Order: sequence, then C-alpha cells, then structure tokens
Amino acid sequence: MDSIHVSLVVAAGSLANLAIGAMFVARVRRPERARGLGFFGTAMALPLAAASLIAFLDGMHPWDIALPLVFVVFAVIEVGVDVIADFDVRSSRWLWPYLTSFYVAQWAVIGAAFRASEVGGAVVLVTYFVCLASAAYSYRRVGHGTDHEGSVEQRPSLV
Repeated sequence: MDSIHVSLVVAAGSLANLAIGAMFVARVRRPERARGLGFFGTAMALPLAAASLIAFLDGMHPWDIALPLVFVVFAVIEVGVDVIADFDVRSSRWLWPYLTSFYVAQWAVIGAAFRASEVGGAVVLVTYFVCLASAAYSYRRVGHGTDHEGSVEQRPSLV
C-alpha cells in the first residue's frame, strides 16, 4: 500500500469527521462558524480524490480507488445544494436521501481507511463516532441546523 495513499485517506477522513463534528457543535454554540467548518470538512474531498488518483495510477485494488470517490460524490452534492443552488435540503422532502448520501460517504471513507491501514481505519472510525455524537447533540438542541444567514433554526417542541 502506498504510504501517501494511506496518509491521505486517514488524514482526510479524520479531518472531515472532526470538522463536520465541529460544525454540528457550532450550530448550537457559534452558528456563524458552522458553515465554514462544514465547507472545510467537505473540502476533504480533494485529498480523497488525490488518494483515488494515486490508487488508480499505482494499479491498486478497485475498492481503493472507488471508496474515497464516494465522499467526493457527496461533496459535489453538498456544494450543489448548499452553494450553487442555495437550497435548504434540510427542510425539504430530500432530507433523507441527503442524509443517506452523507452517511454512506462517511462509511465509504471508513472502509477506505481500514483497507489502507488497520490503525488508520480505527482512527477514522473513532472520529466518525465523535462526528455522530456531535450530530446527535446538535439535533437535540437545534434540529437540522441553521439557516443560510447563520441564525439558529429551532426544532419544534414536542410538548
């Protein structure tokens, strides 16, 4: 396994999870910072794309090429929804397909990291659980996030 490939997958996967996890916490505590943290996490698609290119050029297994690209596809969807279309997917009927693409992308990166290195896979898996806990915290406090101006969108009360 190419050490640059391993480094890119593990570092980008971990940073994506931590940045997106920080974005979830920021939605509660510092909503004005949430968007930038989310973009940083999404930008980790660039080193993951580079890892796929390295895997392709080195003739590595097709899974080593394909798995990081799943996150790249999610990043394209994310940029298309949040930047280009400025569409509030979190308040639409497209929420569940969007969330599914997000979690499938995270799982693909975990798989890519475990294929690259057992220790690296464990690191990415731990950061995934940090991100997951942050998402649960955010959802309990503010629902699915913030509006595009950074103000907190309150979840309707169940009582």
